[in-house]
Amino acid sequence: MVVIRKKLVPDVQANKVSYGKGNAKKYIVVHETDNTRSGADADAHARLQYDGNSRDASWHYTVDDKEAAQSFEHAWRCWAAGSNTGNNQGIQVEVCVNGDGNYQKAMQNAAELVVKIMKDENIPINNVVQHNHFSGKNCPRNMREGKISWSQFITMVKNASGNVQQPKPSIDNNKYRVLTGTYGTKQDAENAQDVLKHRFGWVAYIEPDGSKWRVKTGTFTGMAAAQAGANKIKTAKLAQVTNIVAE
Repeated sequence: MVVIRKKLVPDVQANKVSYGKGNAKKYIVVHETDNTRSGADADAHARLQYDGNSRDASWHYTVDDKEAAQSFEHAWRCWAAGSNTGNNQGIQVEVCVNGDGNYQKAMQNAAELVVKIMKDENIPINNVVQHNHFSGKNCPRNMREGKISWSQFITMVKNASGNVQQPKPSIDNNKYRVLTGTYGTKQDAENAQDVLKHRFGWVAYIEPDGSKWRVKTGTFTGMAAAQAGANKIKTAKLAQVTNIVAE
């Protein structure tokens, strides 16, 4: 998945080059920077926006062959699409065409970024559009000229969507015990132990703690199970304080 790095434009500057917040987030609008100079990568364009773009223009992301740099949160209505609808309802993605970059890789990264935005904002693929869709401008120019056609790019988006996998939940196989707070007498500790053993069906031990006593459970596998055990002890009002310790 493409690396996304945030370099968010400060609000004072953002308000100068946008319509403010309130983006309806219905479209993802794909552009190209049209800047072929060496070094005109995502970082350079992100720094341009952060430092105060002299043009009356703004966009949410710039993507190159190495990363995607985010300049605005999605709520901002950036000036990029050339129409009120495109600006007020679109998340703007600029793809770099710098001469020292890999255009094919930049487009692959852009496709992966588009997939993430689609998932985050629940935007359908039919609402992934070119800049041209809103203003008629010949943008993204290289795509429109067939260097990578629009249909090929949409296929890249579909393929990237199929390849994005949800991370598997980590499995905690560590062992933990729950210790109660201290009881003033051994009889109080034995009463609590009796509930744990006979009502809950747990293994439980009594341990001295100075002149007082506490109860320690058998082992639980995973922190979630141990936390549930500690909560059950508190709910049953067997102890006001519990501690979870690793084995």
